[in-house]
Amino acid sequence: MLLSYFLMYISFFLLLINGAQGYLNFKIYNATHIQFAFLSTIFYMFSESWIMFYFIGSGKTIKETILSHNLDKSIYKQVLESKKKLFPHLTLNILFVGSVFVIGGGVHTQVISINFHGWLFIFSIAHLVYLMKLQSFAFRRTAKILSKLGNMIEGDK
Repeated sequence: MLLSYFLMYISFFLLLINGAQGYLNFKIYNATHIQFAFLSTIFYMFSESWIMFYFIGSGKTIKETILSHNLDKSIYKQVLESKKKLFPHLTLNILFVGSVFVIGGGVHTQVISINFHGWLFIFSIAHLVYLMKLQSFAFRRTAKILSKLGNMIEGDK
């Protein structure tokens, strides 16, 4: 879970730097805005995929633990509620950031307006901030569920 937080904040930081690079036109280690956008977008996609699979894996573990120890199945409903809140926003944000990256190519070929690209970037970052809050809430909720399951299993012994 700590690695997920680390990846989440690093990818946010990289995207912010890339956005500043686009507005202020500076290079980072001799990388242009487009080159750094490629790096930061790939890292962001990896980070969000990592986080998504963390929740998929922890949900599967919780479900298997409930079934193998014959525990209260209503606990799994909390996992599903978290996923229903988190996954649509996670998927949308991946789409938004990916769109900003792809549309950036259109801006450099002057097919797409730079203003559209800029506003989509700002919207994507604002949505990412909201997503990070949702992810943090979901991490805490998953930790509580796992702790509760551990206590239930220890109580059975």
